[in-house]
Amino acid sequence: MQALKDYQKLIAEVDSDCHRIVSRHKDQIACAKGCTGNCCRIHISVYPVEAVSMALALQELAPEMRRRIQHKARHTNSFGPCPLLEDGACRLYAARAIICRTHGLPMLTAYRGHRSVGFCGKNFRHLSPIPEEDIIDLARLNNRLAAINRSFVSQTAHRPPSGDRFTIAQALVMDLFVT
Repeated sequence: MQALKDYQKLIAEVDSDCHRIVSRHKDQIACAKGCTGNCCRIHISVYPVEAVSMALALQELAPEMRRRIQHKARHTNSFGPCPLLEDGACRLYAARAIICRTHGLPMLTAYRGHRSVGFCGKNFRHLSPIPEEDIIDLARLNNRLAAINRSFVSQTAHRPPSGDRFTIAQALVMDLFVT
């Protein structure tokens, strides 16, 4: 399906940008396996194209691991850790959502005409200002992701379950509807 290929292309671009930023500022980045931050302890939502991509990746895991993750997903709550988090690492790291890939890095946001750059408080403690080329434009990224998702939804034979977005836990237990 073309939309899934477009999503994988976007993932590759995001990963390249994130790798460049981290490489240039590795002494300013605290994010790492086992970090005690809150990024993996909140339940974020993802578009259907991301949810299906994660659900497909989950199918590639060993059955025992898949059952364990789905059990956690069914019994998670909005205050606990992400059901993919185990031993300080993401069990679907290669298939993680875009928000997970970019979390903690400098993101340009705009609200009511006010632009600001945000990032994990553990990162960039001794760098000001952050070079503009190392800031991810969240609106531009979200617009591209939303366009790919619209294409994905229109290309599926069956419409996704109700709702425009899914929690990661919902994505992990969803019935795949891709044809």
